[in-house]
Amino acid sequence: MHPADSLKPTPGLGAALNGTPHAKLTAALWKRATTEAHVIRIDGESLDIADVVAASNGCANVALAEDDDEVMARIERSVVVLDEQLARGETVYGVNTGYGGSADVRCGPHQMHSLQRAFLQHLNCGILPTPSADGRLDLPANTQSVLKEPWVRAAILIRANTVARGHSAVRASTIKTLLALLQKNVVPLIPVRGSISASGDLSPLSYVAAMLEGNPSIYCWIGPPGARQVVPANEALASANIQPIRWEPKETLGLVNGTAISCAVGSLALSAMHNIFALSQLLTAMNVEAILGTATSFAPFISSVRPHAGQAQVAATILSSLSGSKLASPVLGTHGHTLFQDRYSLRTVPQWLGPFLEDIMLAHEQLSVELNSTTDNPLIEPSNGDIYHGGNFQAASVTSAMEKVRLAAQAVGRMLFAQMTELFNPATNRGLPPNLCADDPSTSFTLKGVDTNMAAYMSELSFLANPVHNHVVNAEMGNQSLNSLALVSARYTDTATDILRLMCACALYGNCQALDLRAMMLRFTAAWESRVHASIHRKFAGLLFDVIESAKANIWKYMLDELLTTTTMDIKDRFTRIANGAKGAIIAELEHLKNNPSSMSSKDLLDLLGEWADENSDEGLQLFDEVRNEYFKAGDATDLLGKASKRLYHHVRRDLGVPMHRGVVDYPLSQALMNGHIDGHAKSSGTNGQEEKREEKREEKSIGQQISVIYESIKDDRIMDAVTECLRSVDEEK
Repeated sequence: MHPADSLKPTPGLGAALNGTPHAKLTAALWKRATTEAHVIRIDGESLDIADVVAASNGCANVALAEDDDEVMARIERSVVVLDEQLARGETVYGVNTGYGGSADVRCGPHQMHSLQRAFLQHLNCGILPTPSADGRLDLPANTQSVLKEPWVRAAILIRANTVARGHSAVRASTIKTLLALLQKNVVPLIPVRGSISASGDLSPLSYVAAMLEGNPSIYCWIGPPGARQVVPANEALASANIQPIRWEPKETLGLVNGTAISCAVGSLALSAMHNIFALSQLLTAMNVEAILGTATSFAPFISSVRPHAGQAQVAATILSSLSGSKLASPVLGTHGHTLFQDRYSLRTVPQWLGPFLEDIMLAHEQLSVELNSTTDNPLIEPSNGDIYHGGNFQAASVTSAMEKVRLAAQAVGRMLFAQMTELFNPATNRGLPPNLCADDPSTSFTLKGVDTNMAAYMSELSFLANPVHNHVVNAEMGNQSLNSLALVSARYTDTATDILRLMCACALYGNCQALDLRAMMLRFTAAWESRVHASIHRKFAGLLFDVIESAKANIWKYMLDELLTTTTMDIKDRFTRIANGAKGAIIAELEHLKNNPSSMSSKDLLDLLGEWADENSDEGLQLFDEVRNEYFKAGDATDLLGKASKRLYHHVRRDLGVPMHRGVVDYPLSQALMNGHIDGHAKSSGTNGQEEKREEKREEKSIGQQISVIYESIKDDRIMDAVTECLRSVDEEK
């Protein structure tokens, strides 16, 4: 048998991903990762990213595949092969030699156990919080100096799966002990920094090994969620009723020399990016509706003549998301916008995001392979007893995946930033008020601060997009002259995805606000149009005769156009300007009277026009205030929305209880000021163009607090029920 024949192909999803839409993959991963009683069978071959996510959250039952004779035989055989080589007096790196640049020294058989202790000793060198004099360690859960617990749980799972492949001479009993600790949620504290991911993540993984032997200088999290405490490793083992490991030759090296930490952090960052990338496409669909854009940009024909897979998938997802929309123009539909095409932030999204979708899918394949790879050195071929010295610990594949994911995060962020900038700007948002304020814009700046925040997030995200791999330096006596920096790259990718969550939260809040403003304005214009028509008929029917109907349409068109271009004005001034300007439109319709000697005098006509303008200005102002107040109480944009926007809007407004922002009246101190409760201020007669109304008191929250509610829903994945519901419908349409 050829040595390579005993290595079963890894199940890395490579073949499965060919032609698999990102939407389908994301929905499937989410469903598997959140399935109750998720069972993970450690066999070295079938671990996937959904398993990693489930284990990281403590939501999985994990066990070695003891019922698989082939798996158990490989593990046992690797131990036997090593013992046989050592019995023959062979030299095996890291077992009877020094390490790295010190591999020129040898030790005798009686020193091999001491060698392993020395190995862990020199690697347990990271900087962590120090215990008090009594040996206790009070550690906040959000400390920045240790790896996050989910990362470590995921790393333990991955390392157990790696050594279960039977190339590392790690006993089955050791693997089972490792998995038992994972199952009982005993998690070592590991320094967040100190790995160059060259000979694997040596120092971080050494803390996992030190936990297994009950090293009292290594601390561990124990206890149930919400009541976690930090204790020395020997106490942690005792609390789990687990005996410390006594090492056999190569077990410490087998556990420590590998890419599990960087692969764990990378896998979780990639999983988050899958979800955010999907959400960003749904947010784009919302933005198309909010800005009265067109679905034509996502028509299948456009992608068919430039057949990049990523472009086609993004276009299909957004087009499906717009299904049922009454705000977006349909494919090849007409509209009356002065700017005939949507701007690049919407029109070119398939072409912009498509290549990054392909990058994410490639990163997924790279990490899926890594999860089921042997990343140790040396490697034992259990079928024939050969031992190979190589470099599978070099985690450049993880680095490569992370650089792609981080660049994709920056691209998504840049898209959202552009979309929000145009949505907040009255020069580009097609009739929405500046900063999406619902009250008078002269003294209300609702989302202006969010606009600036988005710029701050975008700048930091762009900085993080810079590559990490080109910052390699020589390490460890010059022996590790090439090192992947995979963990560094993965950590920065995790940070990038979190910043992107902030941007998604702002975008979702802004889109919902814009959609409510659209719905409110449509209610108003529908009601005002009939009143304007009635007033024209009442005042001018005797003058317009048989052209009265066309005159109504022309005059209303003028007023509607003005309504869309005067959004920067306060409400009273706005309606005065619209009504006075409409006098010119009426005069144009009365042009035929100039040759009629029996027509009314110029003075009478001007008086009539003035009366009409005053009447419509006052009536428009009153009606607008009525419609706005009514919408604030019970408004809902759902009936206007496409299926994705409808689902996300429902999540924000109903599931999370984040309401439409009404303006200055929603400032936490505004109600108290209006009621005369603050520092003796006189009671206000109203708030910024809104009549004072007695209504059910809202919970007083700042804009940032409301967006934070949405952010937390994205971060803890509660939003994913809504997202995957939309993604599944995309797949069903294919």
